[in-house]
Order: sequence, then C-alpha cells, then structure tokens
Amino acid sequence: MNFSKWTNILKLILLKIVEELERRINEKHGVDTSDNFSASLYTSLKFIVLEQVDGMVDEVVNYTKKQIHSISDLLALRVAQILGSLVYVLLILALVGLVFLFLMITLAVYLGGILGQMYLGFLLTSGIVLIILLGTWHWAKKSITQHIKSILMENLNDI
Repeated sequence: MNFSKWTNILKLILLKIVEELERRINEKHGVDTSDNFSASLYTSLKFIVLEQVDGMVDEVVNYTKKQIHSISDLLALRVAQILGSLVYVLLILALVGLVFLFLMITLAVYLGGILGQMYLGFLLTSGIVLIILLGTWHWAKKSITQHIKSILMENLNDI
C-alpha cells in the first residue's frame, strides 16, 4: 500500500487550513500580509504541521507493518500446526489401512482354505469389508464431518 499519496493529500489539506486561518486572522486584525513576524509565525506553524504529519504517518506505517508481520507469523504457525496434524493423521490411517488389508488377505486365504475354493474366501471377505464400509459411511459420515469441523473451528478460534 502506498502511504505517500495519502500523506501528501493530508499535508495539502492541513496547509490549506493553516493558510485559510492565516488569511482570516490577518483580515480580522487588519494585519498587513507583509508583516515579517506573522509571516514567520505562519511559516513555522506550517513547518510544524508538516513535521507532525510526517511523524504520524511514519508511526501508522510502522504499526501497520508490525501488525501484518505478527499476523503472518501467527498464521504461518497455525498452518504449520494444522499441516503437521494432518500428516500425522494420514500416516496413522495409512498404517491402520495396511494392517487391515493384511488381516483381510489373511482372513480371505483362511476362509478359502475352509471353503475349498480360494476365490470364495476372497469373495466372502470382500462382502464383510463392503458391509463394514457401508455401515461406517451411513452412520459415521455426519459424526466425522462434525468432529473435523469442531477441530478446525477450535484451531481457528485460538488465532
């Protein structure tokens, strides 16, 4: 954001106000504009106004930069925490999935041996997994999304 444009506009407005005050005071007291004391007084007043505006703008710019920097640091920290948690959960899910896969293959081979045909064991095991999948999808879909939503909202509220 370019603050110098706004600084110049603010300076011009304040200088015009000082010049108008100078003109009105001179008219009221009947002072000639060639009076050196009043001219130097108003010049000093203009200089003070310009210095104060510059100082104020510098303070506002520095404060804004500091706030943006602290917000970006906090946002980076929260994103890192969320991504770290996500990687951890995905890793655990992948390992649990592998364990489940090997258990199902073992069950399929065992049932195939009992039934006399290997494909029957795999078919029966696939049916069991399908029933588990459909049950989980039907009953836990809303619960899982609510849980994820509450965790995300909790993390966002900490910001």
